[in-house]
Amino acid sequence: MLVTMKNRLWVLSITLLVGSALISLSFKSNDNESSNHLIEMGEGSETEWTDCVTKGSSEWGGSCLNYGFSEDKYTVHLVNTCSDDVDLMSCVQRTNNQWSCFYRMDMHKSDTLHAYACQGNGKYLKWVRKAGDIKTKFPTRKEVNDQY
Repeated sequence: MLVTMKNRLWVLSITLLVGSALISLSFKSNDNESSNHLIEMGEGSETEWTDCVTKGSSEWGGSCLNYGFSEDKYTVHLVNTCSDDVDLMSCVQRTNNQWSCFYRMDMHKSDTLHAYACQGNGKYLKWVRKAGDIKTKFPTRKEVNDQY
C-alpha cells in the first residue's frame, strides 16, 4: 500500500513538472485582446476535457461592487460545448498580477461560467475535468498566484 502511494505521488510530481513546462509555452494572443493563457489538466485525456470548454465571448467594462462602474473590468464567458458534464475552474488576472478564481461544477452542455476581475488585464486561466472527477484536483488560489 505504501509503495503504491509513493508511486502515485511520483507520477503526480512528474505530471505537474511536465504540465508546468507546457503551461509556460502555452501563452497565446488573440487578434484584438491581451494574451490569454489556457491550461489543460485532467487524468488521461487532458486535451479532450479542456476542449469541452471554449471562450464564448469576453468584454471590458461593467459594474463592480467595490468600484462601481469600472472600464477595467474584464469578463470572460466560458461555455461547455460538450454533451458530457464538466467541472471548471477559471481564474482572471487583475492588474496587480493576482488572480480571481471562479468554479462551476456539473456544467451541462451550453452552461456558461462568467469569470471576471474588476481591474483586469485580459488574461485568464482554465482547468477542466470530467464532472465529479475528485481524483483530478484543481489548484488552490495560492498555487495559482505562486505559479502564474
